[in-house]
Amino acid sequence: MRPNFFLLCICFYALLSSGTSSGDDRRWLVSLVDLVEFDYQDQCDQRATAAWEELLGSTKGLSMKLERDKAFGIFARKQKTDVESAFTAHALSADDDTLRRRVKLLLQPGDALLDTQQWIRLVTFADNALNRIRTSTDYDCGANTTCSLRELHNSLAREQDEQVLRQMKLSWESHLPELHDYLENILPLLRNASKENHYELVEEYWDALCEYEGALLAARELWQRVRPLYLKLHKYTALKLRGPSAVGEPLPIHLLHSLTGDDWSNLIEKLLPKHPDIYQKVHANLQLKDIGGLKAFKEANNLLSQLNLGELPPEIFLESAFNGTCPTTVVDWCQPNKVRFVTCKDVSIQNYMDAHEAAMKIRYKLITALHSNNTYILREAPRYSAIYEAVPGFMSLLSLNPHTLDRAGLYPLERFNYNTNHHRLVLQLIIALRDLPKLNYYIAADTWRLDVLMGKIPYAKIEDSWRDFRKNFSLIETSNVDIVGDPYILLNKPYIGKFLGIILKYQIYQSFAEELISDDSDLVKHVAENNQRLIDVMMQGFVATWPEMVSDLLAKRENGLEYTGITDYFRLLDEYLDNQLDPASDNMVEDYVDPPVEPEPQENDISEKSDTPIEPNNELDKTHDDIHENIIETDDDTNSKYETSTVGVLEIKNPVGVGDQNEIENPKEASYNVYWWIGVAVALAVIVILVAIIARKRRSHKKQVERQRRQNTRA
Repeated sequence: MRPNFFLLCICFYALLSSGTSSGDDRRWLVSLVDLVEFDYQDQCDQRATAAWEELLGSTKGLSMKLERDKAFGIFARKQKTDVESAFTAHALSADDDTLRRRVKLLLQPGDALLDTQQWIRLVTFADNALNRIRTSTDYDCGANTTCSLRELHNSLAREQDEQVLRQMKLSWESHLPELHDYLENILPLLRNASKENHYELVEEYWDALCEYEGALLAARELWQRVRPLYLKLHKYTALKLRGPSAVGEPLPIHLLHSLTGDDWSNLIEKLLPKHPDIYQKVHANLQLKDIGGLKAFKEANNLLSQLNLGELPPEIFLESAFNGTCPTTVVDWCQPNKVRFVTCKDVSIQNYMDAHEAAMKIRYKLITALHSNNTYILREAPRYSAIYEAVPGFMSLLSLNPHTLDRAGLYPLERFNYNTNHHRLVLQLIIALRDLPKLNYYIAADTWRLDVLMGKIPYAKIEDSWRDFRKNFSLIETSNVDIVGDPYILLNKPYIGKFLGIILKYQIYQSFAEELISDDSDLVKHVAENNQRLIDVMMQGFVATWPEMVSDLLAKRENGLEYTGITDYFRLLDEYLDNQLDPASDNMVEDYVDPPVEPEPQENDISEKSDTPIEPNNELDKTHDDIHENIIETDDDTNSKYETSTVGVLEIKNPVGVGDQNEIENPKEASYNVYWWIGVAVALAVIVILVAIIARKRRSHKKQVERQRRQNTRA
């Protein structure tokens, strides 16, 4: 307990002994709420310590976590009863909004209000299942080898054999809890939790936890607007993986190199367009610089600094663990600067983006805690805020911004200025493979659970219903049991907050991007200069419901959630997918222009000892072997020497040939010849560019005339 607990007890006793005026009632309630929040903070500290030990694989970690999680349910019910007994109608004045908000959050702590035995059943089922999934080391990684969960994820990303992929997923499913046990004993607890929180329907209960009236209804409407883009991405994926005959048909989930189908990022190299220069070089530079684990979070910390949002304290990095499994798991002790995380060291673009999102979530928590009026419950309320999901998600979008990539040394800005639309298209494809499947999975998981609870699915078909639902809703062929490998499913948490958070993050991006003078302007710099609206919503925490803050967050452009942010963001991708699925479409991305060849090193750059034989370095050779494995073949043979995922190794040649003695004897003449040839090359380049421009204009004019002719014909 904290040192001031004894003083608070004395104050509480004095208030109990005083009169019963409305002022005394209020002081009594305030003191009790303060005491309850201090106790909640102690519970948070104890649960975080146990969760950390369990994540690190301590022998007593699971038993500690189970003990603390079970005790928390008993504690929450008791505190709710105490606050309820102290609360009276005349204890609050009309303008006492903050205290009223604190009382409401304490009276409705969510699933923790379940009957004690039911709460114990819920956390025991989830904790045991998640521990087994995370700590098992006998997953099938192919080639008759067993592995850990982290190694399984890596093998799943690299494996190309369809049968081996299927076997990997089946080995993961064998470690999941029984679906029948979940459907009979865990999912129905949602009905009881709804009633304990004074809601008749689970959907109303989830809307309340999300603090957005009609949240699920709004999500369904938003999804209908985004669904066409998801379907185009699905068709394009099927076309690339299985050919034209598979377009529009369900895809087996193992072909997506994903266990639950909520992220298709591992498919990126199979789906790249003809000129994937930016992906290849970003991927290569991440590998060459080994930007994974701690280094990825350091890059995220640099971006936080560039955005003027403050950096993460060094002790967070020192006390966190980087040899676990991705995605990152954050543990919060509900104390100043006491946040740690477990992540992996694996290097990939998706892990790079995840590190930025996780770093922003931690910074969000720290900024919220800095606000002096934020008591425990106003910082850590059991609510699913879309803003808490959206702001870190916005940070992940900025991590692939051209200026961010340039500052991180991953892709030079001057190279981005060639073929800007092509590069933006590739970046949009990378992000779409990460976000669009998540949107689909989130709303599918929530809708299916509600359908089961509401009796929309016949009892005899419930255990086979997830497979059928996913096939119809997502066009993905999956098993019935992979749903119980998800922490949110096992703990009966709604995904609606995460769904709305993804929608909102694109609105945040759009609100800043629309303020730029040009699309080529530095968005990161602009956000840094106008970041107060981000800081304001983070500082408020849960003082107000998040929908009340959306207008200020978006600089009063919109009051609610709109689909236009995400559809506008993926405009180039949408046009590209139309063109790929229908070659006759008029939607075309601008023609590709070969970027300038990187200059060869000058004679002065060659070491004086270059003639000395270099001893082979096995470690270095191994690194280069790994790099060359990442080279992606493109359809354009003429550009293949430039469009690789490695940094080109330039061949050093003797600038003077054996028979060129005359040039040595007459340097002025040699110099004149060089300048003459340079002038000829420049002139030829100008002529080629002019011819290309004229040809393109003629082609555009011809298309315009042809479209006008077709319109006149239809008329």
